[in-house]
Amino acid sequence: MTGYTNLVRCLRDRAERYGDGRWFAYVTSRGGELVETDRLGYARLDERARALGTWIAGEGSAGRPVLLLYPAGPEFLCAFFGCLYAGAIAVPAPLPGTDAHALERAEGMIADCGGRMVLTDAANLPGLRERLGRSGPDERVRCVATDGGDLRGSGRLPDAAPSDVAYLQYTSGSTGRPRGVAISHGNVLANCAAIGSWVGAPAARTAAGWLPHFHDMGLVGMLHTLFAGGDLVCAPPVAFLARPALWLEMIDRYRAGTTVAPDSGYEWLARRCRDEKLAGLDVSCLRRAVIGAEPVRPSTLEAVERRFAAIGWDRRVWAPAYGLAEATLLVAGSPGGGPVVRRPGTDPGSAGTSAGIVAAGRPVGARVRVVDPRTRVPLDDGRVGEIWVAGDGVALGYHGDAEATERTFRTRLRDGEGPYLRTGDLGYVEDGLLHVTGRLKEVVIVNGRNLYPHDLEEAGRRAHPAAGAGAAFAVAGGDREHVVLVQEVDRRRAEPLDALARSVRHAVSAAAGVPVSVVLVRRNAIARTTSGKVRRHRTRRRWLDGRLTVLHADLEPDAGLAVSAVRS
Repeated sequence: MTGYTNLVRCLRDRAERYGDGRWFAYVTSRGGELVETDRLGYARLDERARALGTWIAGEGSAGRPVLLLYPAGPEFLCAFFGCLYAGAIAVPAPLPGTDAHALERAEGMIADCGGRMVLTDAANLPGLRERLGRSGPDERVRCVATDGGDLRGSGRLPDAAPSDVAYLQYTSGSTGRPRGVAISHGNVLANCAAIGSWVGAPAARTAAGWLPHFHDMGLVGMLHTLFAGGDLVCAPPVAFLARPALWLEMIDRYRAGTTVAPDSGYEWLARRCRDEKLAGLDVSCLRRAVIGAEPVRPSTLEAVERRFAAIGWDRRVWAPAYGLAEATLLVAGSPGGGPVVRRPGTDPGSAGTSAGIVAAGRPVGARVRVVDPRTRVPLDDGRVGEIWVAGDGVALGYHGDAEATERTFRTRLRDGEGPYLRTGDLGYVEDGLLHVTGRLKEVVIVNGRNLYPHDLEEAGRRAHPAAGAGAAFAVAGGDREHVVLVQEVDRRRAEPLDALARSVRHAVSAAAGVPVSVVLVRRNAIARTTSGKVRRHRTRRRWLDGRLTVLHADLEPDAGLAVSAVRS
């Protein structure tokens, strides 16, 4: 039990209890230094959100989706809670800017959710009006800036029920088109309570991070901060990417006990943070370094520990976790004391290629079953199957898609037990810990063996210093599947491309135990989601369509014939 029936009541209680003594601080990097640009206290947030809520309600948006297109900063949170106050459905989305893909995504979200109002700030209003003002031949999208202070209304503010939709969390679409997951007030409150029981109060008092507010991990992180009555220090993702040391400076200056990021963020920190930027820093205050949202690589954990042990990074702070938007966020988390890593040959999910698998931990506020997806029968510990989840954090379903909701959120075991959420993720349980091995749709089956794309990609990354991210997938040809690895490379560190391709191909083929074709591309050529996850299916389609700029290809003969057949 959370003690609240909706998120608005949680905000009002926290504002009354703490005033502006608890806050969200917004920082960035200027001239190579950390600078705090704004601070939004709980009371100020509540006051601004309530005022905006009366205006939104007066505009007739109660019960309707409202798209939120904001840069990093306090305006987003005010607009988000303004929607909740009004009984509208908040739809966080990435600000398009000049990015054609982000603009296409925003337009797709508007069309999918049926929203007719976009909230933003004054700086971005003209551009959004020009780009999003028309969503169809007869319909217009209204774009409004909320930071001018001139929005006044007298709309009635409802008291939402726990089952009412609070917001739509659009999925990253790493294996298909993005969908709007309908998250209720009760879902969020239950998941925040679960996160609190897992993280613990001392670690939750102050958190620091740079995840975008439209990402489920970033948004729920903000909401959990409020739920826990803590402080949160936020930086724009672009500021972290440009100067990774900013993240460590935030932890140091604000004495943060918790931080959260995907594996790729920690890997970027270890690889790109310059040694001279570490002087005088102390991150020994950190109690929980949550890592999730994508496969956790043992090499990333080791790299971070090695780079930052001298400034107080303790291996015991690692908190690997597993979650997904369809379950609001958290499903399982490491019990503490450091990560549990199963080395090659010791985990049932290994196809012989893995550099080790990091346990995602024990279920937190959820019931987890590992199930044979064909028979719908639970599997014994140690056997790989699909991960099914039940609990109060499981979302209501996909907005406007009853068929997909029934198929994904209403599944039952063969004996009738349920309903369960089918995650589409593969994994197994060993010693009470959940281990995630990959995606059901992305498993490559060759000669009767299950090969996991993440394992193949990790083998490619480790094959050469110039190798970066990869996207592994299968191409059908003849009487079998052919494995292809699209491998990003850093041309500045690369030897002749043909030799580099051979090195990667030999290493991955040896690790997988089957022939692998390798396609070299420049860094950032692989399709990714807004959170940085590799989009294997889209990368595969672009390569097969000839829309991927290839630096060099070393293809297995049969695979080359299969690709030629597809393109002809």
